[in-house]
Amino acid sequence: MMFSNSIFYEIKMLLRNNWLLVLFLGITLLIGFATFNGTKTVAKRQSDITKMEIAMQQKDSVMLGLLSKINKKEKVDVPYWQLPSEPMTVGYRYPRLAVMQPDKLAFIATGQSDMYTHFKSPTVYGNNFALDYAEMVNPVQLLFGSFDLAFVIIFIVPLFIIAFTYNVLTKEKELGTLKLLGAQPISIWKWLWQKMAIRYTLFTAITIVSILLSMLLFARDGFQDSLHLLGLLVITAVYIGFWFVVAFGINIRIASSSKSALTFIGIWLLIVIVLPATINQLSTSLYPTPSRLKMINEIRQVKKENEEKQNEILNDYLRNHPELAQENKEQKFGFWHNYFASEKILEEKTKPLVEQYESQLRKQQQLVGVFTYISPAILMQQTLNAISGTSEKHYNDFKKQVYEFSETWRAYLIPMLFKGEKFTVKNYEELPKYKYENRISSGIWLHTVALGVFCFVLLFMFSRKQSKKKLSSTILKSQQ
Repeated sequence: MMFSNSIFYEIKMLLRNNWLLVLFLGITLLIGFATFNGTKTVAKRQSDITKMEIAMQQKDSVMLGLLSKINKKEKVDVPYWQLPSEPMTVGYRYPRLAVMQPDKLAFIATGQSDMYTHFKSPTVYGNNFALDYAEMVNPVQLLFGSFDLAFVIIFIVPLFIIAFTYNVLTKEKELGTLKLLGAQPISIWKWLWQKMAIRYTLFTAITIVSILLSMLLFARDGFQDSLHLLGLLVITAVYIGFWFVVAFGINIRIASSSKSALTFIGIWLLIVIVLPATINQLSTSLYPTPSRLKMINEIRQVKKENEEKQNEILNDYLRNHPELAQENKEQKFGFWHNYFASEKILEEKTKPLVEQYESQLRKQQQLVGVFTYISPAILMQQTLNAISGTSEKHYNDFKKQVYEFSETWRAYLIPMLFKGEKFTVKNYEELPKYKYENRISSGIWLHTVALGVFCFVLLFMFSRKQSKKKLSSTILKSQQ
């Protein structure tokens, strides 16, 4: 009965001072704009992919037309080195397109999508894909980030919570009504807990409704991924709960509204900005990546050394692949034969260089992973990036899948080169096709449980440090 009365009067008070209206309009407008902005980013990404797919289809149409004429022994107006009947011409001039399609919830977080490309056309020439996956982007945008749903949830929502909760208890003291509360048949500690629970429920409901309304208006496809959408709503509720637990602790420990506000802002700065920046700087300092320019120069040097030993390398290659040599007794070996023979040696010599670079990146990611649970903001960012399919792990895996596809693509064309076979329409239909698969787990439920446990531990610590009796006596004493 007492709790139901508290709910009634709390809602009545919030309605009277327009707090609920301000929260609903502010959060809804921000989340709505962020969702709209995120969908525009995804739409541009999809548009770029579509343009590349259309360009590939047009090139394929030209190639099929030429192959048809060659098959009919008709004259073609194309130099011999551009004839698609040659396997290496197809492998170099008509590569397949490897595309990383956006997930249904990609609008939530930009993540690393403004740093890495979403499509690649691996050819038979060149294999160091680790060197050229970054895109040229606006440095100002990289500095300030993108205004997406993740930004609103992680950075701005806590500011609303600060304004909504920093003076729940101290306001009663400053208005002189705390003694009246002390005369009620309920402890101040329990009264504060009820007030926070009511405000948390209202705030969370407004936030979740705003997210769903924004998706209904701008991102309806997101409802198709119901499991991850549910995870988004749950972890957002838990993240909001964390900030309400912090507000509860500040209210029971600090007896001044101004000090509460300053303390709350300081905690926000520490958790949301200082800790993530410090951990990022620490990871790059402990595990600096080798110079890309130096690595590229070393790879070029290895290539130059291989060019000087091409004949020797080709003989060794054919000894190791007798099935190719046997069918080419009368064939003259040219550039492509020498190139593929030396490519394996190039890969073996440059593997330590590439691995050193990737090893440092992995160590940086692992260090950030270790500190993920120190800052709820880092945990939320990692989780929302994973839900969106825009985390660094996703792009590294995309890179790996493209590399695997390039090996399959080469394995189809190289034997045709050494056996002296011609490329036909039938071969075109048999060409390997790339399909991106999201193989990275979001870990959303594990992170949700971890954040929930963190909230309960924090709440338990606050409760232990401030007993009911001590809380009441301390606050009442401060009024005298």
